[in-house]
Parts: sequence; C-alpha cells; structure tokens
Amino acid sequence: MNIVDVTLRDGGFTCDFDWPIEFAQEYYNLVTQLDVSCIELGYWKQSSKSQNRFFNLDYDTVKQITGGQGKNNCCVMIDYHYCSKDLNDYPTNNQDEIKMIRMTCRKDMVKEGFEFAVKLKKHTGLDIAFNLFNTTNYTDDELNSSLDIVLDSDFDIIGFADTHGHLNLNEDIIKYEQKFKRIKESGKKTSFHLHNHTGQALLNYIKCSESAYIDICDTSIGGLGKGAGNLKLEEVVPNADSLLLNNFIHDHYDSLFKKSVPPYYMVTGRFGVTDNYATQAMKLSISMDIFATFCATIKGLYRDNFDKTLLENYIK
Repeated sequence: MNIVDVTLRDGGFTCDFDWPIEFAQEYYNLVTQLDVSCIELGYWKQSSKSQNRFFNLDYDTVKQITGGQGKNNCCVMIDYHYCSKDLNDYPTNNQDEIKMIRMTCRKDMVKEGFEFAVKLKKHTGLDIAFNLFNTTNYTDDELNSSLDIVLDSDFDIIGFADTHGHLNLNEDIIKYEQKFKRIKESGKKTSFHLHNHTGQALLNYIKCSESAYIDICDTSIGGLGKGAGNLKLEEVVPNADSLLLNNFIHDHYDSLFKKSVPPYYMVTGRFGVTDNYATQAMKLSISMDIFATFCATIKGLYRDNFDKTLLENYIK
C-alpha cells in the first residue's frame, strides 16, 4: 500500500492553514525519510476562501518548505468549487518539487470538474489525481455515473474520499471494490482518503491493504485533520520508521496532539453528514439527543454542503 501524507494540507484545518514555516520544513524533512510516496503540502492558490499561506501555496513557498531539494515528492490539492480556473496559475513539469495536483470535486460538479482537470493535465504535464469526495452519500448509480465520466481521461489516479468518516469497509468493501476494479481496468491507480469520525479509519485501511484493487491511502501524523481527523500515519508505517515518528510526536506533543475529539463528530460520522454541523452544534451547546435527531433530518445535498440555517431553524 502506498501512502500519501496529508498532514500539512488536511491537518491545516487545525491551525487555520497557518503552519509556522519552520514546522513545515521540519515535517517535510522527516517524511522524506519514511516510506511515503508523496507529501501533500496544502491547497494551491485558493484565495477566495482563505488568505493563509497553506491555503494559498505558490512555488516560492513550496521551495521554502522543501529547501529546494528537488526530490519531486510533493503534491498540492485544489477543490474545484474554490480553485482558480486560470490554467496559468498552476505549476508545470518544468520544476522538480511538485509531481502531482490532486483535485476534489463535489457530486453536482463532476462533469465541470472533469473537463477542467483534463485541461489541467494537458497544460501542466503533471500527474493528476481526481478525487470524488463525500462518496458515502453517493448511490451506487451515482458512483457509476461519475466513473463513466472520469474514466474517459488520462488521469493518473482516481480516488474516493470518506469525507464524513461514515465509511465501514467491513460491510461495504465489495461495493467499493467493484468501482475500483473499473478504475484499475482503465489503467489508472486508485486511492482512498480515510477519515476517523467513527473510529474506523484503521479498520478501513486494513481492508484496503487486503484488496487487490486499492493502491493508495492518505494519512496524517497524529490523525490531524478536519473534524475528527484522518488515518494516523504512525499506525501504518513499518516498524523501522516508527522511532522517527515517535520522536517527532514527543517533541511536538504539547502544541499539536493534545486535541480531544468531541462526541459531536461521532454523531455526524454515524449519520454521514458534514462535520461543519458538529462544529456549529458545539458552539451552540446543543444536547446530544437534539443534535442526533437533527442530523437524522438532513437530506440531499445538505448532507454534504453545510447550511447553518438548518440547525438554527431546527432549535427555534
């Protein structure tokens, strides 16, 4: 199983995408020593949502993080909903730090996202990974229809994201293997982004590692990430790498890893809805019973796309 580490990107949700540059440099140098195929540094030039550095990476910042070592082992993320649509804003293959651009795309934007990613692949010459997120809220027909679109490409990787931490591959591995088999037969690699809202990320990783159809899983150190976080890097690296990671965690534990996971995230994970509702419920100090009853009422695209008025109106 290949690993893409997303600490500096998805873990950025824990620090408003404003990592100290010294920390990012130290972490990059650590991960280059591990059995990790690619290091995701952050979002690329998405200024419409945040002005902070790791939501608005540019090539100068990338070289500052990597020290210009030319290892060609980095990737960056874009969300089609927020990203620049100007192809000239993107890195190309005339540099040796960034080897891949990963795009996430919402269910209602797959066709438009696909068309842009095709242009991006041609313009940049970089590897392109196309990630369908919120996939536990896709019906079987919706997943197949989305694959019908994106398989007609020369993308390098097509992946699914368990955005809400709702996935249970102990029950659903056959369903997903059917989709991944289609991707593999089209000559592309496959990936899974595993969140841990219901505490099942490691179990899901084990099921992925046993599958003949899943090539890549995402991790972060300490599970740092949006909501309840991700699959933990330290749980899946070889024993030979564990001491390096343990030393790093020990050195940064007080500042990074003393974060408890509030039970609101377990509720959104169980119901398969965006954890932005959990964050809102915490601020409003809503009881668990009321919040669980509310989550059961969320339908359609509101399960993936946060609307703060839904909860506000529900508790009036």
